[in-house]
Amino acid sequence: MQNEVIFSLKPKFANLIERGVKNHEFRKYTPKTLSVRIWFYVTAPISTLLYVVEVAPVIKYPIKINPKGYGNEDFNNGLKKAAYAFPIIHLYKLNKPLKLNEMREKYGFTAPQGFAYMSRYPELYMHVVKSVGLNQLY
Repeated sequence: MQNEVIFSLKPKFANLIERGVKNHEFRKYTPKTLSVRIWFYVTAPISTLLYVVEVAPVIKYPIKINPKGYGNEDFNNGLKKAAYAFPIIHLYKLNKPLKLNEMREKYGFTAPQGFAYMSRYPELYMHVVKSVGLNQLY
């Protein structure tokens, strides 16, 4: 839980990640702790905690990444506002995705504007790990 963060993600990009088309998550910033897992809260109209990804060490531009993947060439060519690429190694989908209202009521969850450290929500973390479970997609 210490090296895990929650990122907000637009539905369009969530779909691309689930289909394996988008294999890096691009951000303007990186958390202070080295992230090994990123939890994706998919924004409105879905408003749901839906995915967990295992990531390789973050890559900082101008280091190049594999050009195959949505947005990868733009990153390599410096055309993105994002300076950091998080390589997605494995994707897991929550067996029972959690809606914002439920997380807010039970765990005091606030949808992150950028990101939040998962350690801020230990009860939510334990609920997913022990009760909800994850289904590996790739």
